Amino acid sequence: MLELHEITLDSYPHEKDKIFDLVSRIWTREVDAAQAKHSIDRWGTSRTESGTYFYITEGSEPIGLTGYFIPNLEQGVFGLRHHGTSVKGTGRSSLNLLFDHLRGRYGDKFKSIVELIPEGREDLISKFGEWGFEIDPEGVPDWEPKKEYYERSMVFRRGKE
Repeated sequence: MLELHEITLDSYPHEKDKIFDLVSRIWTREVDAAQAKHSIDRWGTSRTESGTYFYITEGSEPIGLTGYFIPNLEQGVFGLRHHGTSVKGTGRSSLNLLFDHLRGRYGDKFKSIVELIPEGREDLISKFGEWGFEIDPEGVPDWEPKKEYYERSMVFRRGKE
């Protein structure tokens, strides 16, 4: 059975090596792993970013990572942090766990979640499309500071579960 276990800011310094080992198992392309590690470390050390990260576990074994941030709570817009698993076929069900968490914590304020697609990772479009995400015709949102890294964005609107 898959579960989410929150990685807290207080536990992050002690968990960092374990998290980075898991990142390397999930994202095998060096550039993808480097981006994930940079993002996780920025969140874990800045202590000012919204949202959090979670381990995705199967039994008691960490098999993945997921998380969210909140660029605009008033409009109900959430962002998907790095989301991936090392076990084929568990990506969508673990994403559903994150959606359940967001609905439980934020209720009707959770209206949509955005996935940013890095340049060169067009393969992600079909995967996230299978999971109910759609290409955002507006492109990469203005709130994203690394617009040059991301080629497109996809959005999942609540009610498509």
